[in-house]
Amino acid sequence: MSEIAIALNRSERAIVTKLARLRQRFEKEGRPPLVRGPALTPEPQAGSPEDLPSPAGPDGVEKEEKGNTMVLTSKGGRVTTLEGLIEVANIDLDVWLIERHIINKWEVAGKFGRVGDEYFELQDLWQVKAWLVRKEPIQVFPVVSPVVIKVLPIPKVPLSLESDIARMRRGIALPDPQFGFTKSLRTAKLDPFHDRAALDVALQIAQDYELDFLCWLGDFFDLADWSDKFTRDPNFFWTTQPSAIEGKWWMTQFKMADPQARTVLLEGNHEARLPKQLIQHMKEAFGLRSVDNLDLPPLMSIPRILALHDLDIEWIGDYPNGQFWINDYVVCEHGDIARGQSGATVSSMVKEAQETKIIGHIHRIESATRTLHEKNGPRGVAVHSVGCLCRVDGIVPGRKARNNWQQAIGMVEYYEDGRPDHTVIPIPINGGRAIYNGKLYEARDRVEEINDTTADRYEDGVGWNF
Repeated sequence: MSEIAIALNRSERAIVTKLARLRQRFEKEGRPPLVRGPALTPEPQAGSPEDLPSPAGPDGVEKEEKGNTMVLTSKGGRVTTLEGLIEVANIDLDVWLIERHIINKWEVAGKFGRVGDEYFELQDLWQVKAWLVRKEPIQVFPVVSPVVIKVLPIPKVPLSLESDIARMRRGIALPDPQFGFTKSLRTAKLDPFHDRAALDVALQIAQDYELDFLCWLGDFFDLADWSDKFTRDPNFFWTTQPSAIEGKWWMTQFKMADPQARTVLLEGNHEARLPKQLIQHMKEAFGLRSVDNLDLPPLMSIPRILALHDLDIEWIGDYPNGQFWINDYVVCEHGDIARGQSGATVSSMVKEAQETKIIGHIHRIESATRTLHEKNGPRGVAVHSVGCLCRVDGIVPGRKARNNWQQAIGMVEYYEDGRPDHTVIPIPINGGRAIYNGKLYEARDRVEEINDTTADRYEDGVGWNF
């Protein structure tokens, strides 16, 4: 039909319509229908196929090859089989593989004869189409051109006293060392609750940075022998004094590492055991001060036992309400909530948080965040539990020996100029080792140094069996 349309310079639709009208006319006039017969070759006229360009090649076959694929199409009457299509297109089947093919056949009416003596005749037209692929694919280059980006050097921002870096502050939160001992009744050997390896790793990190604050988050002491909550083990008796001596030794080490840093000790629930015992069993001793210096804390108090005034260390009591505000947006407190599952404690606390909190108490590394939508836009707050510095092998008195505890400290970076920007990074400590800012820290054995230094405090030179 398409070839007739081209030959008559008409559309295929017009030819079909004309053919239908002729059939109706022949039926009304009683003339015989269109019959098959030899085609008469019309004389070439303007607009005949001989004058029009054909998209097919000289053999009437269209060949479209793209890389590793080829499509062959034949329309007309000469090619009626797949084999004929391959032969006419001159395809090498050693190179090409026939993937699939179709063969279509239909009848069309052709107008023949000279003007005034035309007649129509039906003809068979064929379409044979085949899709081929190369048996051995060739390399096909991508049509997408490579993207070329010119990289320019990043200009360095000069640092000055007025720069953000210069105004940034840094500090460390030290959670729950729980200084204390179990004491052998036979040898008087002291086995610590605090982890000296974890403390030394924390100390080395503090020595590497110029800190603006050091905050002991509470439970500095364990004070197992001052508790009525559990049955007191005789091995805990008479261990408060050596706990205070070694605790003060480590506190002094951190103070010497960063003498300019503001150092704070928060009261935790373990320190609160001491005033509770005094109120319950020795009311007369509560608040008692030495007459030689009434301005110092009471004799039977944590800040006086540790002589915090010697190191200019601040004591923040009133557990569980005591807080150390780093700036307007970050606060340290010991904590008084403990949930059993990992993440549950901070998830509970963050629901009501209006500022970022750094806590101890639960001895786990946990973080939870939420967004506050305020007048000046959204602001993120978080609750970070930064682990502990006590031993996690079951020696610390508790409900069970195998606790879900992790050792760590918290590195805090912040501003003091009213901006809410801050970062709290828990630094895990495992087996006396920690990695921070590309450096591996490994604990040193400090026991001999502790023994020698603390023994010198006594006139006879005999110290405790650390």
